[in-house]
Amino acid sequence: MTDWRLRESTQGKLALFQCETLVADQVMPVLAFPFSAPEESISIVDEYSKEMAWIDRMDQLDADSQAAVKAYLALREFRPKVLRITSVSTYSTPSIWMLETDRGPCKFELPSDESIRRLAGNSLVLTHANGMQFIIDDLFALDARSRQILARFMA
Repeated sequence: MTDWRLRESTQGKLALFQCETLVADQVMPVLAFPFSAPEESISIVDEYSKEMAWIDRMDQLDADSQAAVKAYLALREFRPKVLRITSVSTYSTPSIWMLETDRGPCKFELPSDESIRRLAGNSLVLTHANGMQFIIDDLFALDARSRQILARFMA
């Protein structure tokens, strides 16, 4: 267990404490490896991006700090999960895809084949033309039609 604590500040931001001493009243957690290790290697930076603390693993924080960090990251690291690909405008790029995500239906623009990246295991990340990222946790958990569409772009 570490002596770092993160709590919501009076401005609605995260505040960093060491034991009970306030270190910085406006900080944000930044994941070093958001895809491969989202519970590890967390840098706590101030509003000027200066590193104030380093957390090796989320479970080193107390329960309240873990909840505060996870709530902040849920907003900052917004990456909808793809449940199904319902249609694609063309099998060349750029193309417009219609997706069903855990956040509802979405229109997605795939700018190039390189915008589909394999992660560890059967996971993929799709990067929209505007930079937003969508996650496929398990390629083989998708329906056959979705897998078929992806195969045409990943060949």
